[in-house]
Amino acid sequence: MSFPAPDTNDIINLLPENLSAANEKNRKQFRIFALFYDPVMRYLIRSRIHKADPLEHQRIWRQLIGSVHNARILDLACGTGGLIACMEKDNDYTGLDLSYQMLKKAAGKARTKGFTSYRLIWANAEMEIFPANGFDLVTVDTALHMIPDWQGAMSAAAQSLSRQGVLTAAVPVLGIDKEFDRVWRKYARGPQFHGLTRDDLQQACSANNLDFSCVDTNGGMLYFRAQKKEEWKIEYGR
Repeated sequence: MSFPAPDTNDIINLLPENLSAANEKNRKQFRIFALFYDPVMRYLIRSRIHKADPLEHQRIWRQLIGSVHNARILDLACGTGGLIACMEKDNDYTGLDLSYQMLKKAAGKARTKGFTSYRLIWANAEMEIFPANGFDLVTVDTALHMIPDWQGAMSAAAQSLSRQGVLTAAVPVLGIDKEFDRVWRKYARGPQFHGLTRDDLQQACSANNLDFSCVDTNGGMLYFRAQKKEEWKIEYGR
């Protein structure tokens, strides 16, 4: 894959000029939120809103991707690069996010990690900007519920997977924790968040010829893995 040269912060600008109103709102909000995103996510949002254990969240992610080596990884809607700590440094890492300020923090973590190769891309996760079969692993951590066209982001992730590639995601969903449901239904009434369910995710995977498998739960968080269906691989020779 060929990209423009990164800027002085190691960030490649592929952000379209005509963002939707919803994406523009998200971009502006995260410009400020990036300053204190990590502690707020760990000590407030993860535990009090998602009703999930932050340490368990990291443990599950380490279990999901900690054994992946020498792989091409796309961290979709990577934020400040929270999953980088769960990855081995011999991987080729690509982090993509809508917020430049969040990417600056992710770039620092990527440099410290010492990946074999890495790039940070300022772009819209809903757009298909990568070629087919470009990645062995696509991760999406606590982001789908905030992406305006989350189905488009799922489609972009699916098309970028290699033949044996895996999409792994963590999403707050309704229907697995009553206390989370009570809190989240209030947030999901607004335009910024989606009140997703396990069925929504499974249907989105099916629409993109992916087999869905629930791996674990943690409070209101659901962790799933999805791979290309065997019949799709055979039909298209991938």
